[in-house]
Amino acid sequence: MYLSYLMIGIGGWALRIGILIGLFQSSMSAAGLGVALIFAPTMLGSLFLSPLVDRGNSLTIMMIVSVIRICALLFIFCSIDIDSISTYASIAALSLVQPAYLSAQVCFFRHITPEGSMISVLRNITNIDWLTYLLGIFGGTMLGGQLLLPGVLMLNIAAAFLSLIVLFTIKQHSRKSLDTIGTLPSGTILDLKPLYPALFAVFLLNLGAGIINVYPAIRATTGGELDRRVLLTIIMTNGAFALLGALSVKPIFEWLGALPTLAGAAALMAASLVAMSLDAGLSLVVASSSAMLGLGQVFAVSAHTHMVSSVAPDRASRLSGLFQCCTCGGVAGNGILFSILGDELSFRLIVLMCAGSAFLAFGIVTFAIARSIQSQISHTIER
Repeated sequence: MYLSYLMIGIGGWALRIGILIGLFQSSMSAAGLGVALIFAPTMLGSLFLSPLVDRGNSLTIMMIVSVIRICALLFIFCSIDIDSISTYASIAALSLVQPAYLSAQVCFFRHITPEGSMISVLRNITNIDWLTYLLGIFGGTMLGGQLLLPGVLMLNIAAAFLSLIVLFTIKQHSRKSLDTIGTLPSGTILDLKPLYPALFAVFLLNLGAGIINVYPAIRATTGGELDRRVLLTIIMTNGAFALLGALSVKPIFEWLGALPTLAGAAALMAASLVAMSLDAGLSLVVASSSAMLGLGQVFAVSAHTHMVSSVAPDRASRLSGLFQCCTCGGVAGNGILFSILGDELSFRLIVLMCAGSAFLAFGIVTFAIARSIQSQISHTIER
């Protein structure tokens, strides 16, 4: 299963780089539309497709998504003009089904993994995400202008096809033990109401942390000129620390527990964002942004684990979809706010506002801890 996700991840990053380079060579507006179609449909998929996973067999759904990926990629490959309706529709389809694949994967592991071991599963998934991110960024930087879109598409098609074979093999060997997955009735989104505060904290934290998407480029620009070496240094160090954060989350989670881990990570992320607002040299830029991103993985994996483990297996996909939606919604909200306020406010003030959003997330988690302690005291008195 992890091998399948690794292949999809490598192909996915190669596709993002190749598609954006191809669209950029066409026009700036085409590139902008491509970015929107890569990320925007993810929220729709999280809200409307992920809940459907709970009603079906998760392995079958992952296989269906793999087939859709192959078809969409073939449409792009066969398109004469990269800047065409068929290409944009294919990109949107790829983005739309991505949350369903991840939710099905989480649902599959939730059914076969003991509740206390979900932290290891989600940590491994996050490790694969960041490993493929580093490989994609490094590969894209090394290949540069030699990165041809047809080759990238063929790599992605091959990755999706190999992933499909792996999933089919798993299903054939595990048919009897997996027959019950997806047979339980699912509830509604209202059943997850106790987790709404945690989901809102995820949104707020990503609303602040989303500044990382523009931060490296802005800090690497001096006098209107982008220093590509500085940019690569920041991005690669950020990615390495994100991977380290994902690797370290399990011992921290098991030592402190879910809510204290979330509160501590949110508070330290807010402090890191305050440091990121300071224009005090490359060392502070790299250290503060890398710390923020590493702590972000600790928060994300811990939050996802806490919420998925709090619901029955037949609710895991719905919950995972909401988690992805809040994550993508926060990042998208940061991008929208930056586009609106970028010319009106100083960059330092904008980053401080991001720190404030992270601090609000810390406040929500702290309040949840206080309520939990109060509830435990009440139960003790009643006994």
